Amino acid sequence: MRGVIRAAAVFVCLLALGDIAHAQVPVDWRNTHERILAILPLIGAGTGADPVRPSLIPAPAGTGPAVLSIAPAGANNKILGYAWVASDDGNFALTEIVMNDRSSFPAILAMPGVTAFVKGVNTRAEIETAFQKYKKGFDATKFGVRVP
Repeated sequence: MRGVIRAAAVFVCLLALGDIAHAQVPVDWRNTHERILAILPLIGAGTGADPVRPSLIPAPAGTGPAVLSIAPAGANNKILGYAWVASDDGNFALTEIVMNDRSSFPAILAMPGVTAFVKGVNTRAEIETAFQKYKKGFDATKFGVRVP
C-alpha cells in the first residue's frame, strides 16, 4: 500500500513539474531587442565600396557592427541587424533596424523626411498602412531580421 501511495505522490509531483516547464513559452524573435521601422531614402552608388542601402545604414567598413552617427555620445548605438526591401518605385527602403537600446530612436523619429515607427509603441496596422503606400501588399508578419 505504501508503494502505491509513493508512486502516486511521485506521479503528482512530475505532473506539476511538467506544467511549469510547459508554461515557459519562448519569446518570438520578432519581439527581441529594440526595433524601429522606417521609410528611408535609398543612397549609394551601387558599387562594392558604396552599395545601395537605406540612408541610415552606413556602408560596410570592415569588421564589427555598424554604428549610427546620430545617436548620443556614449550610447549603445550599435546596429545589431537590419532588413530592408525597396519600395515599388525603387526610391525608398522599407527598413527595420535592430539595436540594443532606444537611445538613437528620438533622433531617427525627428529626422525630416523620415517616417518611422517604434515596434511596441505603434501598432502593426499603423506600420502596414504606411508601408503599403510604398509597397503594395506589404505584410509585417513576413518582414524582419532575426538577431541572436
